[in-house]
Amino acid sequence: MKIVSVEARHVAQSMWGNFWQQQKSVRGPSPMNTFPRRGDGWSWYTWPQGIIVVRVELEDGTFGIGYSEDGVGAAALMVNAHLGRIAEGLDAHATERIWEEMYRSSIVYGRKGAAIEAISAIDIAIWDALGKQAGVPVYQLLGGASGKSVIAYASKVQPDDDLTEVKRMARDYVDRGYTAVKANWGYGPAEGRAGMMQNLRYIAAIREEVGDDIEIMSDAYMGWDRPYAMEMIRALGEFSLRWVEEPLIPDDVEGHARLRDMGIVQIATGEHEFTRYGFQHLLDAGAADVLQPDVHRVGGITEMRRIAQMASGSSVEVIPHVYSAATLHVVLSQPNCGWIEHLTNPSYWGLDQRVSPLFLGEPPVDGGVPALPTEPGIGLRVNTDAVPELADWT
Repeated sequence: MKIVSVEARHVAQSMWGNFWQQQKSVRGPSPMNTFPRRGDGWSWYTWPQGIIVVRVELEDGTFGIGYSEDGVGAAALMVNAHLGRIAEGLDAHATERIWEEMYRSSIVYGRKGAAIEAISAIDIAIWDALGKQAGVPVYQLLGGASGKSVIAYASKVQPDDDLTEVKRMARDYVDRGYTAVKANWGYGPAEGRAGMMQNLRYIAAIREEVGDDIEIMSDAYMGWDRPYAMEMIRALGEFSLRWVEEPLIPDDVEGHARLRDMGIVQIATGEHEFTRYGFQHLLDAGAADVLQPDVHRVGGITEMRRIAQMASGSSVEVIPHVYSAATLHVVLSQPNCGWIEHLTNPSYWGLDQRVSPLFLGEPPVDGGVPALPTEPGIGLRVNTDAVPELADWT
């Protein structure tokens, strides 16, 4: 069944929904930590919020929808000017060939970043169309459910110097049935030793509140350097953390390996890595105990499945970045994917921070367990109330 058309549109809205509403002002380390702040949270330095939405149509009229992050519209331009033409005319079932042709034809401007996000959106849309055509959820096309239970961990407890509020955030997640929570660190090297001590008080408060039976993950969001990370990790041994996530910028693969070699806290990374080639570097360097590919960045479902299977050969766990319907389909099909991140909204968030989802049909999470997808394809449909400019794609 041939692909007859591939079209991309840029939508100037955040794919992160309610989570982005909070991140606009939250404090915490980031890759920009070494520079003077010129605003609150992430909003002063990040690119404009936006996504690429791709519609792939097959010759029998079946269509699929895929999306990825695309703040400045670069990925949408790449699809409409080049990558769509590469995929058109090919058999939609030849997902490996289509992916390889798109990747190799874009090497001169791609390999990482927006070009791979463009490929991700196309690939997800193709799988969505294939599932709809077959009348089954995509995970069935990926080999079926692995038989392993999938648990969602709650993301995130946000940093706050008011430790009573921190405990309330953590308790809220546990009361909802989550057996694991992730905490964002509040401080990095720029805040010196005083910030480090506050980090330790923060994580101690969470552990005290949730007890020993709840897993605690932590996220430095690329905001530490090697000396700071080493000192922090030495101090974290008593808290039994599940992992420290992205302590360094993603290109410092050898630095992550050195932190992992300390053997105190597991190291997780990969949400800002691209394609199997990037993840092969992480595996070869022994840089991660947990790999965190993002299906909307790494190259879509086709590439994320490859990465999970590569990792299984090294007995490395894969716990993908961010919750989405496309992510869940891959996780369900791969035996070394037992956890999935869930960017949920604690009940204490104000109604003014809630926004309408861009897509409807995402499987809900109840008691820390995601629902099994039942709709054909990925299972999403455009929310035309939130994105009226895509109404003609429904």
